[in-house]
Amino acid sequence: MLRHGSASLRMCQGLTRRDVLQVAGIELLGLSLANQLRARSAAAADASANGRGRSCIFLWLDGGPSHLETWDPKPGTPDTIRGPYGSISTSITGTEISELLPLMAERMHKVAIIRSLNHGIDSHAPIPMMTGIPGESTSHGAVVTKLHGFTQSMPPYVHIGSRLGVGAGSLGAPYNPVEVPDPTGSQIQLPDFALRADIKADRFLQRQELLASIDRLRADALAGRTVEKMDAYYQSAASMLTSEKVRIAFDLGRENDSLRDRYGNNFFGQSCLMARRLVEAGTRFVQIKWYDGPAWDAWDVHGADLGGMERMEHHLCPRLDQGLSALLDDLEDRDLLASTLIAVVGEFGRTPNINKYGARDHWPYCFSALLAGAGVPGGAVVGTSDKTGARPARRPVSPLEFAATIYKRLGIDTINDPRIRPFIREAIAMPELA
Repeated sequence: MLRHGSASLRMCQGLTRRDVLQVAGIELLGLSLANQLRARSAAAADASANGRGRSCIFLWLDGGPSHLETWDPKPGTPDTIRGPYGSISTSITGTEISELLPLMAERMHKVAIIRSLNHGIDSHAPIPMMTGIPGESTSHGAVVTKLHGFTQSMPPYVHIGSRLGVGAGSLGAPYNPVEVPDPTGSQIQLPDFALRADIKADRFLQRQELLASIDRLRADALAGRTVEKMDAYYQSAASMLTSEKVRIAFDLGRENDSLRDRYGNNFFGQSCLMARRLVEAGTRFVQIKWYDGPAWDAWDVHGADLGGMERMEHHLCPRLDQGLSALLDDLEDRDLLASTLIAVVGEFGRTPNINKYGARDHWPYCFSALLAGAGVPGGAVVGTSDKTGARPARRPVSPLEFAATIYKRLGIDTINDPRIRPFIREAIAMPELA
């Protein structure tokens, strides 16, 4: 007899499907991993052949990064616009970025900059840049999962960090991501693979003991004929639960210390490292939210009661520079960059004028983003801002065009596949990057 909390299971007399699912924790928050597998399998049946094998790591710079202190500096303007920092040359002749990003300056030939993104929403929200459409909560990751499905033994869509308010949206609960609140431990307890939400973890001695007991449960069940009577999706769910591949992919403790240090011993750096491990193992879409600590960890540099521009110099840009450059190098070293799209963006930019606190406020009317990998032409610069960084001066880019470009780079036919239309409307991918 195996006891989990107050539930006793008689191994010698066979198990019901619900017994296995409850102990395995597949039924979490009303969702069934088996139902997710069923839905994703259906999507995989008609997935675009072009997109198979392509993945995306979406780096969400929560709070709205200043484009003037990152990818679009204005060195020839007064201090009230330029701010306290200068610009530096990059590996692309004629392209300069902020002096706060020296590692990325050496790698600009690997990435493309978009300097003319714009929309009209100045409140903190992942909409529209993570969906493409104001008022829409269906994320890029959910759409990619729907259209491509998955055939690997890995969850196809993973979110690292606290919740953002976007996910499955109109596609329904099976397309929500697996959520990993904190990657910095050596072991990660995944919600879809954890105990049911109404059972407290302190009712069990150790995570390893729990995993071992579930393994014994599964082995004993497989020894009989109970699991054989389940449909294929419940069998797949039970199998994924104890998959060694899943455990290994989420275990940063398997990386050597020097590589972990290269990414940065912080939330963002370790999230980037986990994302690389996940796409290497077969996950299709990983999105990372920049930090989940106090407000001053985010890119919302108003000044006033929080640190202002000095956070750009001492905290924000150094960690972005280290983590992103390490991710690019690591993916390239493993021959994964050609099949992995990296997207870097926040909800908006910052005001072209320094405010009375010596910092910058919200500015959705012109801002920047980065794309790299998956065939994106390195060194490209799409659009330009005006002389103060206030408005697009050439080639304005909308969130829908940004979304369409992501989908195109991931192998979705954004012209002829009618399934993508609700998510990009009439937009087409940026021809400069598609």
